[in-house]
Amino acid sequence: MTERDRKYIRAIYLKKGYKRPVGPSELAEDMDVSRVGALQKMRRLESQGLGEYLSKKGLILNGEGVDIVEEDIKRHHLLEKFLQESLGMDFDEACRESSRLGSMVSDKMMDRIDKNYRQYLECECGLCLDPPYEPDDLEECHWIRREFGK
Repeated sequence: MTERDRKYIRAIYLKKGYKRPVGPSELAEDMDVSRVGALQKMRRLESQGLGEYLSKKGLILNGEGVDIVEEDIKRHHLLEKFLQESLGMDFDEACRESSRLGSMVSDKMMDRIDKNYRQYLECECGLCLDPPYEPDDLEECHWIRREFGK
């Protein structure tokens, strides 16, 4: 799965696409792509087993798709705070680095960071280290606002 795939899944999730289908036109607007491009990506996500595309309605994420979004959010914030606390990076620098590194850091390393540092870490928005999330809550998340220009 590419980082671009993950961004599409996050965009669908933020539109409550785990409760209702999100149509290609709706997604195209958020992702600044054509409707056809959004439809192709939705079909790709469906083929990866992350949701179901309902004809004339859109894609609805399944549990696996939701799990990916929640894990991405948790990973970003955990890594971000680790970089701040361990390496003394300021907030913006740690957020940028976490965005670049998040999908490249192994699960084993993330588990170690979580195990050894979690008790010392607090997310800036106060909720990002403990899924499940509600899309409305994530409107306050700096990473989501930066990623989707909200």
